[in-house]
Amino acid sequence: MRTYISTIGYHSTRVMRPILNNGIDADDTVVLLRPLEDEKEQSKDAIQDVRQTVRELGPDTTVVTEAIDHDSFETAVLECVDVIEAANGQVILNFDGGPREVFLPFTVAAISRPNLIDQVFQFRDTDQKVRELSLPNLMDRVPEVADETLQAVGELDEEATLPSIAESTGKARSTVGRHLDKLEEANLVRTQKAKKTREVRLTLGGRLRLQ
Repeated sequence: MRTYISTIGYHSTRVMRPILNNGIDADDTVVLLRPLEDEKEQSKDAIQDVRQTVRELGPDTTVVTEAIDHDSFETAVLECVDVIEAANGQVILNFDGGPREVFLPFTVAAISRPNLIDQVFQFRDTDQKVRELSLPNLMDRVPEVADETLQAVGELDEEATLPSIAESTGKARSTVGRHLDKLEEANLVRTQKAKKTREVRLTLGGRLRLQ
């Protein structure tokens, strides 16, 4: 089971491309976010196009629209959070543009709930391609015991390995290894085995924490 959540403007193809790339099954749901009281014919046509295309791909697939109250930015963000939290199964977000009144609150909502999201896609205006994104995790706290290790990863940059971090911080390799496990769990670093060592790189979330 998958739930696709997408902003929608006047172009249904921007919504459908990630769905077509990933596939759709009978028990999947497509949620379209639109501004409250949006009565523009172009918007209605785009939504109808999505409904028709999805119906052709999977007759039992559900397509729902969520009207987001955008008079208050705070309200719009919280309503988008509610949509994400209510999603079932694998949660896939699509940033395809659409009205800014919904797009920005949806973006903030997504960044505030990274642990509920499985995949994120963006339809690019420049080349008309769909790209998968990795949202930074800005919500989880950096484990206090691992803060010095995170700082060392940033300072060592591409030279960061478990041994080099241990040498830089003066900590035992076993201790650094535990810190890296915590930082990776918080999506602040990524590690990989390379020969007999463990290479470490900051994620976008990790870089933002160190700015």
